[in-house]
Amino acid sequence: MKWTFIWLSIFLLTGCATYKQDIEEGLNLAKEGEWKAAENKLDEALNNSQDQLLYYMETGALAQNQGDFERSNTLLEQAERLSDTFFPNNFSNRSWALLSNPRQGDYRGSGLERVYISYLKSLNYLALAEQEKNISKKRQLNDAALVEVRRIDIKLNEIRAQTPSYQDLNAKENQAFYMKALNWLGDFYTGGRDTDKFLYRDDAWARYLAGLQYEIDGEFDDARISYEKAANLYSDGYAKQYALPSMTAERAWLDAIRMMQKGGFSQNEIQQKIDAKLSNEMQETLKQYHKGDAELVVLEHQGFIPDKSEMTLLLYADPRAYSLVLEPLHGGGRIEANDAFRWFTMVYADINPLNLIANYKAGGAWGTFSGLFTKRVILGRPVWQQLSDIKVDKLLTEQTIRVTVPYYRRFTLDQHQPTLQVNNPTITPFNKSLRMASLADIAFQEQLAQAQRDIYEGLVRELLRSWLAYQVSSNVKDQNAALLLNLIGQVAVFASSASDTRNWLTLPAQVRLTREPLPPGEYNPDYKVNKKAFSLGKVNLEANKITLWNLRNPY
Repeated sequence: MKWTFIWLSIFLLTGCATYKQDIEEGLNLAKEGEWKAAENKLDEALNNSQDQLLYYMETGALAQNQGDFERSNTLLEQAERLSDTFFPNNFSNRSWALLSNPRQGDYRGSGLERVYISYLKSLNYLALAEQEKNISKKRQLNDAALVEVRRIDIKLNEIRAQTPSYQDLNAKENQAFYMKALNWLGDFYTGGRDTDKFLYRDDAWARYLAGLQYEIDGEFDDARISYEKAANLYSDGYAKQYALPSMTAERAWLDAIRMMQKGGFSQNEIQQKIDAKLSNEMQETLKQYHKGDAELVVLEHQGFIPDKSEMTLLLYADPRAYSLVLEPLHGGGRIEANDAFRWFTMVYADINPLNLIANYKAGGAWGTFSGLFTKRVILGRPVWQQLSDIKVDKLLTEQTIRVTVPYYRRFTLDQHQPTLQVNNPTITPFNKSLRMASLADIAFQEQLAQAQRDIYEGLVRELLRSWLAYQVSSNVKDQNAALLLNLIGQVAVFASSASDTRNWLTLPAQVRLTREPLPPGEYNPDYKVNKKAFSLGKVNLEANKITLWNLRNPY
C-alpha cells in the first residue's frame, strides 16, 4: 500500500504526456483544414470520462466545419447539457483531482465556451434553414436558431450578474483619490493586481449576431435592440478591452439605424441618430443600402484560439520571514522560456508593499529587487507554527517542490485585409472587412483573471501530495528502505506535477465581418485573404433578403 501513491504519480505522468502529443497532432491537422482527420485524432485523445465536454465541443465544431450541421448540433447539444451539469462541483471528482492533478478532474468549460456552444448551434440552424426547401421546416429551423440566440442572452445575463460592468470599471477609474487609496490598500492581499478589468463580462459580437439573426427572421425591432446593445458594449469598453477597431461600434449603430428605417421610426429620429453615431465614412456606407437590394454577409472565423502552456515553479520555505516562496524554473526553448518569465512577472511577481517588505527583511536591498522574480506567500508566525507541528517546514527544507500553472505564450492575430469579389464586371471588389471579435484575447484575459487562483490551488495541491509521500517514507522503519522510498516519492511527485491546460481549441481566434448590399441576381462570390482563396459557388441573392456565408478559415 505504501507504494500505491508513488506508482499512481508515475502513471499520471505517462498519461499527461500522451494527451499533450495527441492534441497537438489533431490541431496541426485542423490548421491545415483537414477537418475529418483532425476529428479522428481528437476523438482518440479525448476518449475518457473527464474530457467528455471537450469531446463534444471539439467534435461539434469540426463537424460544422465539414458541413455536417445536423451531427454538429447533436454533438453540441450534448455539450450544452454537460456544461450545465458540471456547474455544481462533484466532491469526489475534485478530491481525486487534488490528489493527482487537475487533468484528472472533469473539464467544466469557461463562460466563453458556454456562450459559443449556442453560437455555433445557431449558425448550424441557419445553414440547415438555407438548405431546406419546405417552407414550414425552414420556418422551424429559423425559429430554432432564435432559440439559441435567446440561450446566448440568458448565459450572458448570468455572466453579467456576476461581474462588474464597463460602467462600474469606468466609475472606479473616475472615483475620488481617497477611494483609490483604499482600493490600493485592499490590493495588498490580492497580489496588487486588479483582475476585474480582465473579466469576460458580456459579448458584443454575440449580441451583434443576435441582431443579424433577428434581421434575417424579419423581426426588425428585436434586431434593432440587439444591434444597439452590441454598439453600446463596443463603445463602453469591449472594443478597447479586446483591441478591436473603434469602427465596430459604428458598424453596429449603422445596422441599428437600418432597423429604425425598416421599423417605421420618423425621419427626424433616424437623422438624429445618424448625426450622433455615424462618421462621414459610415454615413456613406449607409447610403449604399437601397430598398429592394439583396445583402451578402460573410462571417470569417479565422485561425484558432491559442493553446495553453505549462510553467514550472519551484517552491521553497523562508523560515525567517514565515513565508513560502515560488520562483520560475527556466527551461524549454528561448522563446518559450522568455514567454513564461514575462507571464510570471506580469501576473505573479511580488509588487505589493507587504511582499516587498518581507523580501527586504529576508535579503536586504537585493531581496527587494529579487522579488521581481519571485512570488512570496506570507503565512505569519501562527500559521508557520502549525506547519512546523506537522513537519511541513522540515519537508520544505529537505526537498524541492514543483508547482505548475497554465499560461499563454505570445500570439499575434492575422492582420491582412480580406477582399470579397462577386465576379461581376460592373461591381468592384470589396475590402471593408471589420474584425468584430477576438476570442483569442478573451481566452488570454480570462486566464489572467484566474491566475491567482491557479497558483494557490497548485501550491496547496503539491504541498499535500509531497506531504503524503513524505509521510509514507517517514513511517518505514528500515532506514535504507525509507531513504529509497523517499527518493522515489520525491521524483514521482516532482515529475507528475501538472496544471490544467485544457480549453476548446477549435474555436476561431477572431471573427471578421463583411456586409455588402447588392442588386438581386446570381453571383459567384470569392473571398481572398493572406494569399488564401475561398469560394461560395453559384448563389442566387434575393431582393430584401440576407444570404449568410459562414466561412471557416483555418490559416
